[in-house]
Amino acid sequence: MSLVSGTTVYLRHWQRDQLGMFFPMQVADHRDDGLLLWSPAGAQGWHFNMPDGRGMAQTPLTEWSAAQRVPVPHTVDHGLLSWHPHGRDYSVRWFFRPEGEFYQWYANLEAAASISGGRFVDTVDWDLDVVVQPDRTWQWKDEDEFVARLAMPDAYWVDDEHRVRKAGHEIVDLVEAGAFPFDGTWCDFHPDPAWPAIEQVEPVDSRPPVDN
Repeated sequence: MSLVSGTTVYLRHWQRDQLGMFFPMQVADHRDDGLLLWSPAGAQGWHFNMPDGRGMAQTPLTEWSAAQRVPVPHTVDHGLLSWHPHGRDYSVRWFFRPEGEFYQWYANLEAAASISGGRFVDTVDWDLDVVVQPDRTWQWKDEDEFVARLAMPDAYWVDDEHRVRKAGHEIVDLVEAGAFPFDGTWCDFHPDPAWPAIEQVEPVDSRPPVDN
């Protein structure tokens, strides 16, 4: 089923059987090779934190994984275009300043996304990422946290380091080759003004997560 441009879908990041993030976005394009999503600066989603307000960075991983976390509103201060290629273990994001200027790519290493119920885009975030500047210089992000969490397999939702690093090196190869999606495509993106407003709903976790 092809999703219609302008339709609201809900990007969900899972951490085993719990949500880590729930974010409404609009379908910019749904093609045979992937799904392109858009969210404007100022859009609101949710992170899921500890009941006492601590986020993941402030909480030991074993405590984090064992707790029942709660949704906390989160507002993004930049425009976000997110490409989810079918069958690939990453998404690539274009960051835009509020006035519309592209300023950075962000490759999020994650399980290949799946679409459920025609409205949810589900994945498992793997923590390790690649930040790419407009001149295609790049660097790893959160590698120390990723390595430290791998040492706690009973609490972590990532169990295949090789798979994660393979996805990261695939991204680096594309960056260094100047190949799509790092070839300037969509750097001048503007949403269709005829699209309806993004539909806000409370976080929904009624469907099972994708496999890690």
